[in-house]
Amino acid sequence: MSMVNLDDSDSQPAQSYDPQIPEAIERLYRKGAHFHLSQMLFKLKPVDVANVLCDFSEEKANEIFEFVTPPQHAALVFEEMQDTHKTYLLTHCELEHIVAMLECLPEDVCERNLEELDDPIAKRIKDALNEDMATGGFSPSAYSRNTAGSLMSAKVFSLPEKTTAAEAIRAIQGLSSHDSVFYLYTTNAKKRLAGVCSLRRLMLAEPETTLEDLENSRLVRVHVNTPLDEVARQISQYRLLAMPVVDDRGNLTGQITIDNLVDVIQDENNRAMMRRAGIGSQNNDVLAQSPFHIFKVRVPWLISAFIGYLLISAILGGFEETLSSIVQLAFFFPIVIGMSGNAGSQTGSVAVRGLALGMLNYSHFFRLLLKELGANLIQGTVYGALLAVAAYAFFQNPLLSITVGMAMMFNIIAASAIAMALPFFFKRMGADPAIASGPLALTFIDLVGSTNYLIIAFLIFHP
Repeated sequence: MSMVNLDDSDSQPAQSYDPQIPEAIERLYRKGAHFHLSQMLFKLKPVDVANVLCDFSEEKANEIFEFVTPPQHAALVFEEMQDTHKTYLLTHCELEHIVAMLECLPEDVCERNLEELDDPIAKRIKDALNEDMATGGFSPSAYSRNTAGSLMSAKVFSLPEKTTAAEAIRAIQGLSSHDSVFYLYTTNAKKRLAGVCSLRRLMLAEPETTLEDLENSRLVRVHVNTPLDEVARQISQYRLLAMPVVDDRGNLTGQITIDNLVDVIQDENNRAMMRRAGIGSQNNDVLAQSPFHIFKVRVPWLISAFIGYLLISAILGGFEETLSSIVQLAFFFPIVIGMSGNAGSQTGSVAVRGLALGMLNYSHFFRLLLKELGANLIQGTVYGALLAVAAYAFFQNPLLSITVGMAMMFNIIAASAIAMALPFFFKRMGADPAIASGPLALTFIDLVGSTNYLIIAFLIFHP
């Protein structure tokens, strides 16, 4: 399969979108002026053609799509269309037209669209593509889902180390205009990935210089079974446009480009956000989930929070005498607990984000903990002093002011320690650190904060 460059700067400038275009397209189609229809569709931007087709019924869009030529242009139009129209086109369009178009798409995009079809239809199209896939020696379905192998493209440009600069430049010039070359990879005598050569350095090199003298052998690579979230982390950390993929023997199998990972990064961010909210699910489409499924996903978090707050109620019952003698303590209870929860959320977000991006590891724990404790000591002191002043202004009770001020300070410090420790703990246990910044962490912070507040009140008012 050849790869369509979705950002091809050499593509012909097209007309701006005109509301009369759909009428013109429909009129040409109705009159049977298929040649002029095909010419008109080719002159339009792919996104404009896709928007026009999506305004038609699925049946009419399918009939008109067959006149979108050449296959490279049809592939670009297909990429811009809505998912429902894509599925209908793959199901009802002429097989020959579909195969020609899919051969112009990256393998991962092709595979992802075929997964949305019914098995018999997908098999029919895959059988038609088998010869091309066999020629390329690659099929994404051969690798587990959510691994580098399942998303990589076999269309990767590489040359032997002994190739001269002049020969390499001629090879690049001979590529199709639809091929995307991000990096020039080099292979050794055993056909294994040896290094990467800068295109700029290649252009400035002497013609007889070999790629072996120009390559950088310390390049970042991933294995075909590397999880996609790890690939996304590395490609983001090293600011790469593409990442080479190798097999067990070190052979260059393919590459993953940054545009391949955009959807992966977005989906992972969505899942992380949902996990932090305690509503994590493999399916982010809430409208596609049944009420029972939503309940099943959320109930473990709600039960853990429910048990935690039952414990808080039991603790409050144990200090009933203190609360009844100093009723004003209940007045400041939500403020003290709420502020500690907010401080913990900030600290937890720092830890979760750092672990997710690979900026933090276990060796950073104590260093980061001391920094966060120092920052929250300052916050706790400031907010505790402000709350103490407010308490005295309301009730003119020095002991009450001291109680709420100290509780605020100690609770914010404790919350930062808890919120910092939980993500590292979950990471060590092999679980998702994002879980630690959700309802579970908030419940734990509230439990510790409530106990701390009441113990300080008891010690001050009942020495």
